[in-house]
Amino acid sequence: MCVLHLLCGIILLAPITIASEITSTPENSRGFLDILFAPCKCRCGVPNREAKLIGGEFMRVHEFPWAALIQIQGEHERAVPATLINDRYVITSASNLLGLTPLDIKVTLGQFDRCVPDISSTNTSVEKIILHPDFSPENRAHDIALIKLSTLVKIERRISPVCLASPNTRYQGQVATVFGWAETNIKEGPPTSAQTRKITSSCRPRKLGLPVLGPKECLEFTPDMAYVTQDKGCIGVVGSNTPICEVDSGGPVMFRSYHGVYELIGVLVDKNECGPKPGVALFTTINDHIYWITQNTRDACYCYKS
Repeated sequence: MCVLHLLCGIILLAPITIASEITSTPENSRGFLDILFAPCKCRCGVPNREAKLIGGEFMRVHEFPWAALIQIQGEHERAVPATLINDRYVITSASNLLGLTPLDIKVTLGQFDRCVPDISSTNTSVEKIILHPDFSPENRAHDIALIKLSTLVKIERRISPVCLASPNTRYQGQVATVFGWAETNIKEGPPTSAQTRKITSSCRPRKLGLPVLGPKECLEFTPDMAYVTQDKGCIGVVGSNTPICEVDSGGPVMFRSYHGVYELIGVLVDKNECGPKPGVALFTTINDHIYWITQNTRDACYCYKS
């Protein structure tokens, strides 16, 4: 126990710095955080199937056991995505939680098919909502938030955390994986009218692979440059429309390492417009906030990255 306190003290004295020019390699896939935050006898980022990615395919049951849903109650009842990162916290976008209190939300873990009752899923109350202190509602800078659950999560095959991004790692040029429960149907109108779109919720989540683009592409192909802040990355195919919608906000952007382990590299923002116009999807990068995340989750147990 004293060793853990000592290590936490080291972090306070020596903040983690992010080097932007190092690319992802097998050698640095096991990062500094694994040494400091791995008291749990569990592995993070392990999916429940072999790797296979076909555009827009349905996920297998509990394929990504870190998938979470925030159930927002009250007048504007809805469910928004989040991601389990340890045995006590889920992470999402700050814009999803503006104006809410812990009493307004519950977090569902282990749910797969939203149209079929699932006794394996759990609903957990919330102890605390932690918005990033520098979050800007105007340009969505630092659009990231943590939710502390009221009870510890029992980590098992159907419910287990994703790994955090490897420090000092860039993912540009890699293929990212995203998933969500939203479906977009684009309807062609007469030649003189614009296309229309309808966003609906599917029972089962779909996953998709998209390349991680560089800062230049993010600025050039994002519909509104005002949201391309320093802590943003983007994914997509240049010249194509993005399948990621506003309702996907808070969902994970993941990278699968050479060893088949998934790392959380970003959180989708709510200013992504799926539709007929070409564009890319923005996300808040984890590595730009890794110090803030670890400082606010020191009471949690992190799993090993294998």
